[in-house]
Amino acid sequence: MTQASTVIQLPRTRYHSVRKQRRASKALRRQAGTAMAIGAVACTLTGLSLSHLAHGISLVTGAEVWEGWAMAVGIDIGFIALELSQLSIGDRLRKQVAKFAKPAILGTLAGSAAMNCFAFMAQANGYTMQAAAALLGIAIPSLIYALTRVGAVMAADCHTRGH
Repeated sequence: MTQASTVIQLPRTRYHSVRKQRRASKALRRQAGTAMAIGAVACTLTGLSLSHLAHGISLVTGAEVWEGWAMAVGIDIGFIALELSQLSIGDRLRKQVAKFAKPAILGTLAGSAAMNCFAFMAQANGYTMQAAAALLGIAIPSLIYALTRVGAVMAADCHTRGH
C-alpha cells in the first residue's frame, strides 16, 4: 500500500499581488514627486515672469507698480488658470469653454512673451545679446505653459489612480 502525497500548493497570487501593489505604489509616488518638482519649476518661472511683466508694464504705460503687478498676475496667472480649467473639465464642457479659453490663452501667452522679451532686452547690449534676450523672453511663458500642462496631467493621473 502506497501512501498518496498530500502536498498542497499554496496560491502565489497573494504574494505576487502584494509585490505588484508595492511596485505600483512606488511608481505612483515617483510620479507624484516628479509632478511636484515640475510644479515647483513652473512656479519659479512664473515668479520671474511676473516680475518682468510688472516691470515692463510699468515702463511702457507709466502705471503705478501695483497696477503693473495686477496686470502681470492677470496675464500669467490668467493663462495658467485657463489652461488648468481646460485640463480639469469633461469633454462636453471643454468644447463650450474652449472657444473663449483658447484665444485668451494664446493672447496672454503672446503678451507674456512680448513683455518678457522687453524686460530681458532692456538690459542687453548689442544685437546678438538682444536676440538671445528675446529668445529667453519667449522661452519663459513657453516653459510655464508646457510645465503646467505636463505637471497637471501627471498630478491628475496620480489622483485618479490613487483612488
